[in-house]
Amino acid sequence: MRLILVRHGQSEGNASGVMQGRLDFGLSLLGQEQAKATAARLSAMRIDRIVTSPLARAAETARAIAEPHSIAIETEPGLLEYDPGPVSGLTGAQIREMHPEIVASYARGERPKFPGEEGRDVFSRRIAAVLESLQGTEKTVIAVAHGGVISAICSIILGIEQHRPGVFQVANCSLTELGTDRAGRLVLHSHNDTCHLAGIVTIDDRG
Repeated sequence: MRLILVRHGQSEGNASGVMQGRLDFGLSLLGQEQAKATAARLSAMRIDRIVTSPLARAAETARAIAEPHSIAIETEPGLLEYDPGPVSGLTGAQIREMHPEIVASYARGERPKFPGEEGRDVFSRRIAAVLESLQGTEKTVIAVAHGGVISAICSIILGIEQHRPGVFQVANCSLTELGTDRAGRLVLHSHNDTCHLAGIVTIDDRG
């Protein structure tokens, strides 16, 4: 299997600096440009399937990638971004003011617990189930998702503790490629590839 994970292009939420979570922001103008550049990068590749998170910022990116291939996009709810709960829609400054305990957690190098969040264990099981559903094929699959989802997938494959924040940097429209070894185990071939985004790389990631 060849699985290429694509983070969505810069969204309006990224550009405005808010914690997005499940809030459904579309792409910014720069995000649209990033999506087009990603589509051009992948245009010569044989692609068998394209799956995407249902959120607009991912679906718009997936449509741009699919256009040169005339492939129908499949929606996969399991690729939804992590749900941080009521802090969704808040800026960093607002979160720091309303939830100082979150700032303290980051200062200790720990992943904070957001009030009403999805839960990291639930999230990990959801992502692991998606990975399992995509395995067992020789096809090339593009999965368009979110920074938190791609970071979680990398952590699962490498056996890294997911409660540590910021281990993986995932730029907008970056490519992360996975494959399988001779035993059928998932392996990480490359991560955060932005070679196709010269001059338009953004790393805005607040969920």
